[in-house]
Amino acid sequence: MHGIQTGPGHPRFLEYARAALLLVLLALTSNLWADVQATLDRSTIYDGETVTLTIEASGKDESGEPDLTPLKKDFEVLGTRSSQRIEIINGRRSDSRQWQVELAPGKTGTLEVPALKVGHSKTRPVTLKVLEQSAVSTVSADRPVFIRTEARTGAMDVFVQQQILYVVRLYYRVPLLQGDFSDPQLADAVVERLGEDRRFKTTINGTDYQVVERHYAIFPEKSGKLTIPAIAFTGRAASTSSRRSSSMPTDPLIKRFFGRDPFSDPFFSGMTGNPGKRFRVRSEPLTLEVKARPAAYTGKYWLPTQALTLTDSWEDQVPEFHVGEPVTRTITLKARGLESSQLPALDFPSLQGVRVYPEQPVTENLTDGDWIYGVSKQTLAYVPATTGRITLPAVRVDWWDTAKHRQRSTRLPAREINILPAAGGAATVPPASVPETAPDMAAPAHAQPGWRQVMQPRNGLLAAGVVLALLALAWWRRRYLAGNRESAAAAAQRRHTQSSSQPGRRESRAALKKACEANDPQAAAKALLEWAADEWPQQPPRNLGVLAQRLESGREDVRRLDQALYSGAAGKWRGEALWKALKTGLTSGQGRNSKKPEGLAPLYPATRPAGEHGG
Repeated sequence: MHGIQTGPGHPRFLEYARAALLLVLLALTSNLWADVQATLDRSTIYDGETVTLTIEASGKDESGEPDLTPLKKDFEVLGTRSSQRIEIINGRRSDSRQWQVELAPGKTGTLEVPALKVGHSKTRPVTLKVLEQSAVSTVSADRPVFIRTEARTGAMDVFVQQQILYVVRLYYRVPLLQGDFSDPQLADAVVERLGEDRRFKTTINGTDYQVVERHYAIFPEKSGKLTIPAIAFTGRAASTSSRRSSSMPTDPLIKRFFGRDPFSDPFFSGMTGNPGKRFRVRSEPLTLEVKARPAAYTGKYWLPTQALTLTDSWEDQVPEFHVGEPVTRTITLKARGLESSQLPALDFPSLQGVRVYPEQPVTENLTDGDWIYGVSKQTLAYVPATTGRITLPAVRVDWWDTAKHRQRSTRLPAREINILPAAGGAATVPPASVPETAPDMAAPAHAQPGWRQVMQPRNGLLAAGVVLALLALAWWRRRYLAGNRESAAAAAQRRHTQSSSQPGRRESRAALKKACEANDPQAAAKALLEWAADEWPQQPPRNLGVLAQRLESGREDVRRLDQALYSGAAGKWRGEALWKALKTGLTSGQGRNSKKPEGLAPLYPATRPAGEHGG
């Protein structure tokens, strides 16, 4: 009997060697994967949701730590928890360790969780399918949390600088432990949050949902396509184990703390001892077409609004006018869907025989939770210098009706005023006796009869003495206020000179120069508004129209830049004139210096200051 020859010379030696090598590799590979395992809690998820990867190691590898670096290619690692387990069976001890890793996929499609090294071993790769979020109109029962958004304009079209009401609603049917919205960020629009979050219940396809609703006001600053990006909500939902371990239901607590932003309170994350399941949902982005200012619009200021009103403190009764006595008047301009910074200062022309002293407008933004109401309240005083009959001209404001798509005008009618002699019989006041500055505005118009009673005593000599005393007081007050005005002007000039050297102003000025030289209107507008914000940090102008009102020089050049941006003629704009007018600095015109607005009583019964909200 012949033995089997397996030496190198045997013809089948190479085949035997390959088979033996394969068996060795299989044994090594089996040992390589034997002590560590990786599993996912779900094999299919929606875009924006998270998944938990569980890694379990035993034997010699349980003392090591998993290398999660390969996950960063397609996933974001949100957090890791670890636990250890010891089992003794028939006197034999076995140790194992478990890691739970929360992952947020970075894209949709079929993704692979790669092999991860733990100690001397590796896990097997695991496959995860990430689906695009279903359209919000066809939400299925397997989505316990989702977001819907909508944009309202109050009309079919939206124009530049018109308010868009952006509504975000979070629907959920599982208890939420904590969470937070991402606010919309837009490069070419101003975004303001309106009021407090609202909470209510609704039913969709027979399923009950809790709803959290948040409102934003968006003001586009240029025409063209405006894309509102997706809103994300990141939070933690109570898991089955945490709901079993808690004796207190979550939702009543959310109701209790809702006024303080229910999802950010650390109380919720710690009340069960279980952090819950982390998730993230996103809305669909919205794209709107923003129209430029209509070419047919002839108003001095671009005011796209749903409603604009003018009210006069004289509507009920016009006070009597007497020579030398100041009479105050307050005119209130308010617009729905515009901020107060977009409202113009009213013009009051000079009158023959009457001095007019307008004060700085007092402005405020109010909101009913859906729309912003810009309010501008302007007080002025009339001081007659001679008797006779005069006509106070009408006050008119042109605006664009966004609901009816046409230009409209709101006006206060002209008023015929009969000026009576001063108390004591004087028919005129010498020019030198009329104060150069506005009289004390603290006394309301209806207080004037009291002054006239004082100035009508029976004794003529006493009346003359009172008149002379008042004139002397007016002369002293004029000198006193004039000195204060000069000191304030000098101080303001020093502050302006010092602040002009600050780095922010230098950078904005340099950016404006570069934009003007490049004939780039968008860059010029951005640099100019940034410069103005540094110049007037207490009340920065929101747009070029408001800035133009405030400037002493370069006003028309700024308005031409504004018109170029909103009329679609940006390509024809040339920046040489603008830079020539403003290169020496931004100088405020007389009577238009910004100041901090004073308080204003609410003008709408059910409104409150804009921007106040819970949390």
